[in-house]
Amino acid sequence: MKNNKYLLGIMAILFAMTSLYSCKDDAPVYEPAEMLDGTTQGIFFPSTNQAVFELEPTEPTQITLTIARSSTTGAIDVPITVYLNTNDVFVAPATVSFADGEAEKDFTVSFPNAQEGVTYELRLSVQGDQYVNTYGSAAPYVATKVTRIKWTATAEPLIYIDGTFSALFGVSLLPMYVEAEKAEVTGMVRYRIKNAYDVPSGDGEPDADGIYDGYPYNAPGEFDESNDYYTIIEINNATNEVFMDAHDIGVDWGYGMMSIGSVYRNLSEDNEKYPLGKLSGDVITFGKNSLYFSMANYNDGGKYPAENPTVIYLTKDAFYAANMKIENFNDLEYVEIEGEVGEFESAAFGDSWNQSLSKAVDVDPDNEASEYKDLYYLSNLYTNGYGVAFYYNEEEDKLKVVENQKIGVQVFGKDLYVSQSDEVKSTVEVNAKGVTVYSLGLMFHFEDGTIVGDFTERFYYSEEPAIYEKADFLGAFIMTGTSQFSGEPPADFEVTIADGEQADQLVITGIDYAEEVIAGFDAATNTLSIAPQALADFVTSSATYDMTLYTTTIAGDVSTTAAIDLTFNMQGSLIIKPSSEADGYLIRSEVAGGWLDGYYGIEFSPATTRSAVAQSQAAPSFSVHSANIVKRETVESVDFSNFKISGNMYDRHLKKNSNIHPIN
Repeated sequence: MKNNKYLLGIMAILFAMTSLYSCKDDAPVYEPAEMLDGTTQGIFFPSTNQAVFELEPTEPTQITLTIARSSTTGAIDVPITVYLNTNDVFVAPATVSFADGEAEKDFTVSFPNAQEGVTYELRLSVQGDQYVNTYGSAAPYVATKVTRIKWTATAEPLIYIDGTFSALFGVSLLPMYVEAEKAEVTGMVRYRIKNAYDVPSGDGEPDADGIYDGYPYNAPGEFDESNDYYTIIEINNATNEVFMDAHDIGVDWGYGMMSIGSVYRNLSEDNEKYPLGKLSGDVITFGKNSLYFSMANYNDGGKYPAENPTVIYLTKDAFYAANMKIENFNDLEYVEIEGEVGEFESAAFGDSWNQSLSKAVDVDPDNEASEYKDLYYLSNLYTNGYGVAFYYNEEEDKLKVVENQKIGVQVFGKDLYVSQSDEVKSTVEVNAKGVTVYSLGLMFHFEDGTIVGDFTERFYYSEEPAIYEKADFLGAFIMTGTSQFSGEPPADFEVTIADGEQADQLVITGIDYAEEVIAGFDAATNTLSIAPQALADFVTSSATYDMTLYTTTIAGDVSTTAAIDLTFNMQGSLIIKPSSEADGYLIRSEVAGGWLDGYYGIEFSPATTRSAVAQSQAAPSFSVHSANIVKRETVESVDFSNFKISGNMYDRHLKKNSNIHPIN
C-alpha cells in the first residue's frame, strides 16, 4: 500500500507538469510537498551487521545486531517487524529505543531452543513513514543466518605426533591417539581435539603399532585434570591450509602453563616465514616454524617457533601409509654401496676397523614420507647380526641416527642401545682427500633410557681410493705414545718429518735422545717404516753417550729387526698398521748403562691439531731406567672403560646452547 501511494503521487506530479498553461504568466507556482516524517529519523540497519553466524555449542545462544538512525534528535521507540523466523526459533525485541543524541543501538536476538547443526534464517525490518526515509539508500531491513556448529565424533581416533615440545626440550617425536570431533562450516572443516596432552593411562607403554594413548612424556600431576583443554584446527577447503587456534594445553612441567598455536595470524602476519599447516590426503602437517611453543613462566612467556613438524593423521590407514613402520632395521633389504674406502673409527670402544655402507631399498617409493627414503645402514657394526641405521638427506645436509637401536653388545651386564645424541651433533663433510666423513653423534644407553656415554663415531667412505704422496708425509707432527716404563708420562713430542738423502728415505727430528731417526718410505703402500738403528752420539757438557734405537713388538719384546710400519688413517694421522711387526721403540746407551727412553702405540698427528706448536724443543733430562720395561698383554675383550652412567634419556631437559629465539 505504501508503494502504491508513492506511485500515485509521482503520477499526479507528471500530470500536472503536462497540463501547464502555455502562457507563462498564467502558470501556477509549484510548491514542493511536505517532507515525510521518516526523512528526519532515517532508521536503517548498517551494512556492518554480520550476515552469517557460526557458533560453537559452548557459546551463548544469542547474537547482537545494530540498528541506526540518520538523526540523533529526540528519544524514540522504533518497532521491529519480523519478516522471517525459521521455526520461530528467534526471540527478537518488539521495539528498540533510542535516547536523545543516540545514533546507533545494539540489540540482542536470542535463540534458546536452536539445535546444533541446523541453519536458521532471520529477517527483521522497520516500517512506517515516520521512521523510514523512503528516498534514502540505507536498508531498513537486516537478514542473517545462525548455525550452532554440530560436532560429530570422528569414526576413529586421530594419530597426533607433537613437534612443538622439542622446540625447547630434548624429547623425541612419538605418536599418540587423540579423541576428536569434526564440524563442517562455511568453506571450512574444523577438528576439535579434547585433552590431547593428557597423561597416558595404564603402564604408559605404546600399543603394538608403537602408538601411545596420551603424551608419553607427561607424568601424573603434570596435566590439569580439573579442566578440559581443546585443540581446534581449521582447514580451508579452497587452499587446504590449516590454522591452529592459540590455546593452553593443560601441561605444566614447572615453567608455567604451556600453550601452542599457529604463528601466522596468532603472532605474525608473515605467512612466508611462518607458514600455515597443510592438508594432503588424510595427513595434516604443520611444518618448520608453523607452530609455536610457550611456557608462561619461562623467559616471560616467550613464544618459540617449532623446528620439528607436528603431524596429525586423520586415519590409521594414513599413518600406516606414511610410515610403513619399520620394526627392526636389521631385517630390511639393503644394497651395499661399493667403494674403495670404508673405515669405521670408534671413540666409544677405542678401536677402528674396515666397514661397509649400505642403503635401504625403498618399498614405498610413491610415498614422500616413507621411512625407507634416505636410510643408510652400517651392517655388523659392533658385533655380527646388529648394525646401526641413520638417515641422511644430501640436499638438506641433515644426518640423524635412528632411535633405540640395539647393537648386540653388553655393558655392566645390560644390552646397549644407541640413539641420536643431544650432546654430540651428527654431521657429514668431505675431507681434503675426497673422503666423505660421516660423524655420528651416538648416545649409548640401556633399554630403560639410562645413558652410559655420548660419542662421535666416524665412518669414512670414498668411491675412489684416498691417494697419498710422499709430500703428505712431510711437515710438522705431534708424536704421541705410551711410555715403556711404569709411572712415566706419555710422549708428546713436536717432530718434523723431512725428505731423506734417498728417494725411499724420510728423516724424523724432534724425538728425545735422537738427533734424527732415519725412516723408510714405500710409495706403493704409503708406508713409513722405522727400523732398529744406530743413532748419533748424545753429547753433554761432561760426556759423550752412544745411542741405539731398538723396536718393541706388540708383546713388548725388544727387537733388533722388527720395523714399526705406519700409514695414514682417515683423519690424516700416521698410525701403526695392523700388519706391523713392532709398535714402539726403546733408546739405549751402553756408556750410560741402560735404557733412556721409549714409547709404544706411537702416532704422528698433524701439528695443526694443536693450538700452538713450539718452534724449538728443550733437551731431555738425562736419566737411566734401571727397571725392566713394561710387559704388555694382548687384550681379547672389548674395552668398556669409556662408559659410565650419566643420566637418563627419558628425563626431560631444556636444550643446551639452543640457537632458537622467541618470536618478536
